[in-house]
Amino acid sequence: MIATHKALNRIAAVALAAVISACASNDEKEDTDPVELMEISESVQLREVWSQGIGDIDALRYAMLKPGIIDGKVIAANSDGDVFAFDRTSGKRQWKVDIDQSISGGVGVGLGIAVVADYRGRIVALNLNDGSQRWTTQLSGEVVATPAVGSGMVVVQTVDGKLLGLDATTGEQRWRHNTVLPVLTLRGTASPVISAGMVFAGLDNGKLIALNAADGLTRWEQRVAIPQGTAELDRVVDVDGTPLVRGELVFAASYQGRAVALSRDDGRGLWARDASTNHGVTVGAGQVFLSGADGTVHAYNVGNGQVQWTNSELLRRQLSGPAYFGDVVVVGDLDGYLHALDPSTGRIVGRTRIDRDPVRIPLLADGDLLFALSDDGELVALRLER
Repeated sequence: MIATHKALNRIAAVALAAVISACASNDEKEDTDPVELMEISESVQLREVWSQGIGDIDALRYAMLKPGIIDGKVIAANSDGDVFAFDRTSGKRQWKVDIDQSISGGVGVGLGIAVVADYRGRIVALNLNDGSQRWTTQLSGEVVATPAVGSGMVVVQTVDGKLLGLDATTGEQRWRHNTVLPVLTLRGTASPVISAGMVFAGLDNGKLIALNAADGLTRWEQRVAIPQGTAELDRVVDVDGTPLVRGELVFAASYQGRAVALSRDDGRGLWARDASTNHGVTVGAGQVFLSGADGTVHAYNVGNGQVQWTNSELLRRQLSGPAYFGDVVVVGDLDGYLHALDPSTGRIVGRTRIDRDPVRIPLLADGDLLFALSDDGELVALRLER
């Protein structure tokens, strides 16, 4: 979804989509249909361990309410304001609270708290043990990304281009970093990441930035994508996926831009490859995996970025970002399917359906379990079997 920061971004995005759709010929419409799924020979199975219905996720406003996992708990939220804690292994509910506002961003976990945000820019921190409210802070802008928790801070990215560092104990604002936004951007913002005392955040202007977590001072800034063309649509290069930190490297990818591997400490580029996605990447088996905006799935060599394979069997199926789970790569799609791909060949080796609504929210691999949340609010834990 595209948004303009001049005025009425959501209405403009809907109108733009309607115009594009109305202008398409019959032949063009055939090319925009999701491909039908072909039968596969399954060598792995994603078996449901438990599931819980938590309530709807607001897909119209592109809420990406990724659950958080910590201390044997799965913390999940719906768009109506409910936050839940479930036992990671059994799925048994441990607590539920209602923050009395529509939740737009979350769930960030760490330092004994779970953090969510609402559409009015209110940040709420809850006690991980019982869901009681620890603090609340009002920000100036809407938040649709998951807050990052770590290094004594809660870091939040707003849709109006601000990165804010809040004290994790009190919620008091400690620092702010401002970014000048392009005229036109994708709806949504990247979730920041805290690692080794640094904050890494993808920006709507196609850059990745690293800040000191304690004071917000800039450590480095690197361009992931360079806007191309004269039309504003052609120049949209948002980094909307969460950056991925692995050891001394940080990985990121942009819409209509590139996938990159950078040095964590100074932002020096290791490699870059043309790519277009509104998700983050995942790493496993010596490779970087990416689900493209067109429904392709790609694997790159983690050391030099060389393309290992590309799978085009899921074109236009509105894939989620990939998760490396066990020894397969898993993506969700618009019809509630999860597809397991062989990381060596890209061949689809397993498939299961958890819902009839889309699975857009990033998948979470945690040890022997994979967690998926559909737009209909079906939270499912799965195990890989052969």
